[in-house]
Amino acid sequence: MKSADVRHRSSKGIVFGICLFLLAAGGLFFYFRIYRVEPAFTEMTYEYGDAVSRDIGDYLTGTDWSVHLGELDLSGVNEEQTGTYMAVVTHGRKQFAYRIIIQDTVPPQILWRENQVYLATDRDCDVTDVIAGVTDVDREAEAFFVEDDEPCYELTFDRAGEYTLVIGARDRAGNMAEGKVSVIVDTPPAFEGIREFYLIPGSTPDYQAEVSARDDVDGNLTDEIQIDDSDVKLDQEGCYTLRYLARDSYGLETVEETLVTVASADEIQGLIGKRRIDYRLDYICGAPNIYDAGASDREDIEEMLEDVRPALVQLYHDVGMGGYSSGSGYIMEITQDAIYICSNSHVVDKYEDWDVYFYDGTKLQGEKVGVSEIYDVGVAKVATEDVPVELLEQLMTVHIDRSYWESLDQQEIELALERVDKEGGLLHKSTGNLIKIKQDFEWFDQRDHTEVTVELIHGDSGSAVMDGYGNLIGMAFAYSEEPLRFWCIPLDGILSCYEEITGRMPYVY
Repeated sequence: MKSADVRHRSSKGIVFGICLFLLAAGGLFFYFRIYRVEPAFTEMTYEYGDAVSRDIGDYLTGTDWSVHLGELDLSGVNEEQTGTYMAVVTHGRKQFAYRIIIQDTVPPQILWRENQVYLATDRDCDVTDVIAGVTDVDREAEAFFVEDDEPCYELTFDRAGEYTLVIGARDRAGNMAEGKVSVIVDTPPAFEGIREFYLIPGSTPDYQAEVSARDDVDGNLTDEIQIDDSDVKLDQEGCYTLRYLARDSYGLETVEETLVTVASADEIQGLIGKRRIDYRLDYICGAPNIYDAGASDREDIEEMLEDVRPALVQLYHDVGMGGYSSGSGYIMEITQDAIYICSNSHVVDKYEDWDVYFYDGTKLQGEKVGVSEIYDVGVAKVATEDVPVELLEQLMTVHIDRSYWESLDQQEIELALERVDKEGGLLHKSTGNLIKIKQDFEWFDQRDHTEVTVELIHGDSGSAVMDGYGNLIGMAFAYSEEPLRFWCIPLDGILSCYEEITGRMPYVY
């Protein structure tokens, strides 16, 4: 029995040993034949723009089952930029590192325009005006002109002609492409007559009035002008942008913008009165008196006289035998029917008709409207339809600010008058100061007159006397002797007499 038991235990040991051997052999077989994996590479190069593989099978070799147990980590790889990065694969307790190189070796491609390229003289142009674009995997690849082997990003041509330009394109990796293109440079269309608009609500302006366009090759393009007023609201006060476009046969375009201001009549007139706008330069509609010469915001006698000269006239009547009668005057109103001129009654009342000489020497037939017996004030007029258009577009009326005038008293402000002659030049100028707006006067029913130190001579009668800002202060009237004193009709007297004679009242600030 004892020997049999020993044999039994020996037999169990052998079986156990065999089992261990088989288990070990199976484990080794599983590990080496099924589970074990190896990195497929240690370094991989990609062309910039190509996606880095996310397939774990590209990173490990081994059985398909075991390979897919691996986990790929590409968080350290920036596919948006060239460079060398590290990728990691975790498989069980092992980690495998891979060097990922992203490089850009392909230069950009310049996209050329199919048609002839035309550029405008005296305008800055960049490469986008010449080529259709650049294509490259690098979104930051740029194109530029090449001059003297250096990049140039802007060109300006000062004369027309045909030019050959070198175009370069480069990406961030330094890959470079170059090419040449022939361009024709020509003068673009040019506008004339574009003005700013100042309108009362409800106006219907002619945006193309006096606006023209011309091109050196195509000639007159006025009929081809395109106007974009989509931003303008004519029924709502505000400031809007108006655009003009002209295009020539080469496709060269000129775009110009101007402003359209919609405001009340008083607001627009206020801008005129402050010389912020001028009907000779701007399109004005709805203001009571677009012709007002306005007042400057600074005192300057010489500048003032030049500014208001278009409001001055000379009255002249030939009496035969070489004799004549003359006097000065100034424009109070310009209406659709007549241009109303103020002077002294002792000038106007002499004749029913007068030759009226304007500041540029233009002579037109005028007639007496009437005179007043209150002050020495008379009014003549010229039919507006008789005035040449080019002259009418320059004439002004004197600026009347009664509130300002009434604020003056005994002051030393500088005053001046100027007389124009028949040839369009200057006949006489005199300067001085204001003594008092209203001063006792012994003659002419002892009505108060304005006393000045502006020396009056024969022929100055009826001249507008203004301050250095351009405000009408009075009208030259007379001088008295012993002592020598110079007198003007006060502004309120001029206005009341003018209304009495014409039944009208000019615009008064």
